[in-house]
Formats: sequence, C-alpha cells, structure tokens
Amino acid sequence: MKRIVFLLIIINCQLSTIHAKVTLSPLFSDNMVLQQQADAPIWGTATPGSSVTISCSWTADIVTALADAEGQWRATLHTPEAGGPYTIILREEGRAKKSKSTLYSSLQLNNVMTGEVWLCSGQSNMEYPVKGWTSVQNVDEELAHADHPSIRLLQIHKVASIHPSREVVANSATWQPCNALAVSDFSAIAYFFARDIRERLGDVPVGVIDATWGGSNIESWISAETLADVPEFRDSIARTDYVPWRNSQTALYNGMIHPLVPMALRGVLWYQGEQNELRGWQYRDLFSLLIRDWRQQWQQDLPFFYVQLANFHERRNEPVEALWAELREAQTLALHLPHTAMASAIDVGLGHDVHYPNKQEVARRLALIALAKSYGQHIEYSGPQYKDYTIDGHKLTITFTHADGLTAKGGQLREFAIAGADHVWHWADARIVGNTVEVSSPHVPFPVAVRYLWQDNPEATLYNAAGLPANPFRTDDWPLLSQDKTRNNSDY
Repeated sequence: MKRIVFLLIIINCQLSTIHAKVTLSPLFSDNMVLQQQADAPIWGTATPGSSVTISCSWTADIVTALADAEGQWRATLHTPEAGGPYTIILREEGRAKKSKSTLYSSLQLNNVMTGEVWLCSGQSNMEYPVKGWTSVQNVDEELAHADHPSIRLLQIHKVASIHPSREVVANSATWQPCNALAVSDFSAIAYFFARDIRERLGDVPVGVIDATWGGSNIESWISAETLADVPEFRDSIARTDYVPWRNSQTALYNGMIHPLVPMALRGVLWYQGEQNELRGWQYRDLFSLLIRDWRQQWQQDLPFFYVQLANFHERRNEPVEALWAELREAQTLALHLPHTAMASAIDVGLGHDVHYPNKQEVARRLALIALAKSYGQHIEYSGPQYKDYTIDGHKLTITFTHADGLTAKGGQLREFAIAGADHVWHWADARIVGNTVEVSSPHVPFPVAVRYLWQDNPEATLYNAAGLPANPFRTDDWPLLSQDKTRNNSDY
C-alpha cells in the first residue's frame, strides 16, 4: 500500500512539471495604473492550450483567454473611470496530458488604479533624472515634497535588440508608487508632467512609463518595417551579424517599445533630436515616420506631444546658419500630423550644457498641451507660432497663431533677421503692432524673407500673454547646412 501511495506521489509530481504557471508581462503588476475607460489589453504566458480567466474587483464580469501553442495569451479589460485601488485575479485552468485532473494556478494583482497612462521616451533630456547622474533645480525641495501615492512609475531597462522582443525588462519588479526614493532616478519631465496633470485633473491617478536612452538617435526608435522606407537605411536594416547598441537602427524600438505594444495609453511624450543635430534635413522624414510608425503599432492615433530642442552652443552676435535651428524646423513640421503639439524649450536651456536643470518648466508646458488637447480644458498651451507674412515696401508684417497679448521680453524685440534678393541676412528692427510683428532694416530696401531665433543658442524675446515664447521660424526655403550629406553625427 505504501508503495502504491509513493508511486502516486511521484506521478503527481511529474504531472505538475507539465504545467507552467500563469504569468504576466511586467507591465501588469501590483501598483500599476490601467488607462481609464478603455478597452485595455492585458497579456502574458500560461500552459499551452490552457484557459486563463480574469476577474477584476470593479466588475462582476469574467474575462477568458486561451493560451496558444507557445503559451501566449491576451485578453481585454473594460476599465472604469479613474479610481481604485482594485484587485485583479488571474486563474489558469487546464488538463495535463493523459490525466483527467484539472490543474490550477493563480495570480493576484493588488493596489491597481485606473487613470491616465503616458509613455515618455527619447534621449538624455527626457531621461534626465530628478536626482541621479544629474539633478533638477531645487532638487532637495522637490524630493521633500515627492510623496504622491496616486502617481505610479515604471522605468524600462535599457535594452537594444536586433529583433522585435516580446519581453518587457523593467528596472523594478512592480510599478512604484511615487515617493522621494522611487522618483529620484526617474525621468524628471515624466514625473513633473504627471504631478501637474494629476493636480489639474483633481487627483486622478497617473501612470508614467520611462523608456529612454541618452545619446540615442531617432532611427534606433523606429521599427524596421517602417525605416525600410528610407533609402539610406534600407540595406543595413537586413544585417543580423552585429551587437546592437543604443544607436543601432531599430534596436531601441525592438528592445524597449515593441514589448509595450499594445498597452492602453492616453498618449506619448517625446524629447529627442540632439543626436541627429547634423541631419536636420533628414529628420524631417524620420520624425514624421516615427510618429506614424508608433501609431500603426498601437493601431490608433495616439496623441503625440514633444519638446523642441532647447537653446544650446555658443551665442552668435550676427545672423548665421545654424544646425540646431534646422533641427527645430524639422520638429515643427511634424505639427502637420494630426493630434500632435510641440512644447518650446527655446528659453530654458543653458548655452554651455545640453543637459539643463529646469525640467519643471518643460514639463509644465507639456502638461498645458495635454490639458488643452487631451482633456478639453480651455487654456493657452502654445507660444506664438508663425502663420504668414506680407511685404509692403521695405517692411515685412508677420502674423501668428496663439498671438493674444504679444509682448517683448525686456521691452525690445531682438533676434529677427531680414534679407533681400542677395540672400544676405541683417538684424531687423522689429516692433509689435497688435497681434502682428513688423520688421525692417535700412540695409534691406527690398526684403524678401525673415527669420526669428535662427540660431543654435538664441535669445527669445517674443511672448504671448500666457508667458509662452514664440517658436523659431523662417519664411525662406534656401538650402540648409544639413543638406550636405558628407557630415557625420555627433554624440550627446
């Protein structure tokens, strides 16, 4: 009898090894935020052929998914309006081979909130931590007031991959409720943005995902299928005999973005461009491609809000050609895509340091955009943007959108340049007339073009009543420095 019992125990143990417990992507863990009022995908692994049932404490409905031959399963949760905390229980049911016994495993998520979820990505100025390899301004005061339990943080590990990955690699086992310790190494812009919109939306839970890598170029964040449309990259994309790193084409998309698809998001915040500074002309295509690529991956027109490059490099005393101005223009052109908006950082940078500490102001401007564009608040969210111009004799008159209450910071408009048919630029005399700006120069009797802030490190002087700076612009279409394809990139 004892021998029979012993054999039954062995058989039972063998059967249990056939069974793999239900697991979830690290995107779904304790303390997470699910996008509110959405059909939110949830996915993971289980025993091939098994059934996974999901129950959520906000509803009596049960959701069921089947694991495929590779053990992959996916389901959709219908989330309520912002609230919580909730629990989510997953239960796997299946039958072992040659056995009538039903096998079970279960998993429970605790302290789950529903609210607003934003993906924050790009290079070092988005990666810039509250306090880590560098620090924001007033860092000690910021950390002393960083306890916001309804803000949840998830930081994606830096992963470069040759092929699109399914695996999310995070820097913590679960989402982290926001406190001084958790936020210290986290993206400062992501944190300050979450703090601002949470306050303006009435303590709605906010989840922010930090998927960043300093010094990365834009082509590393675009999928291979989309980047293949660019002739310069078509041949090299097919290579698989290299060790991927942060600037390998498609590598960061494969390792850090593809694993997040199709998580339910409210939108994307993006800050990148420094690494492509010598290729502003090419960036016109690449930035638009990235936005459309990510939207195609998520199969929706995700709101895409981004930061225009800050002022950096030496300040020049005469009108000159400028690579950072060209990159900023390429970023501005992406506004032709729907559901996009741009936050200017033209007046918050440091000329001597590409990594400036005033991330609070940049996050505030992104939050203004989100509040206006995604949450329907009737607020001004942009500085003056160039619209059109007219020529009257020796004078050019410029019109803008977002132009209520134009004002000259310091009392005088500077950084306007004007040129005639000789294409020689001269500083212009500029003055505000209502909601327009008139420019002229005694050196240019017959003006044909005007530029504003066309420098790497200009001095912003034109603002609107909301205190937001006018964006750099030019009216000409003359050849640019970055159209010289012999230039190499630099590294920040």
